[in-house]
Amino acid sequence: MIEYAEKRDFLRMPIDCELNFSEVDGGKRHQGKVINLSSKGILFTSSKSFEIGTRLDIVLTPSNSITPPMQARVIVSRVDAREVLYDIACQIEDVKS
Repeated sequence: MIEYAEKRDFLRMPIDCELNFSEVDGGKRHQGKVINLSSKGILFTSSKSFEIGTRLDIVLTPSNSITPPMQARVIVSRVDAREVLYDIACQIEDVKS
C-alpha cells in the first residue's frame, strides 16, 4: 500500500457555496462556486480564465445565514481548464473586515 504524507502547511476544507469576484483594477463582476478553502488559499470554479498574478476581490457567501460573507483580495496562482469551466486557485493576500 502506498502511503501519502500531506505536504501542505494548512488543511483545505471542502466548501460548496457561491462566490462573486472581480479584478481589482475594475471590471465586470463574475460568479463562481467555491471548491475548497484554507487559511492561505481558495479554489473555485469560473467560466472565465485569468492570468497568473491577477488580483481579484472576492466575496464568499456561505449557504447558511448565520455566517457572514467573507471579503478578501486574492492573487491567482494556478488555472486549470476543464470542459466548460476553469478551476482557479488563489493565494489569499488580505481578508477585509
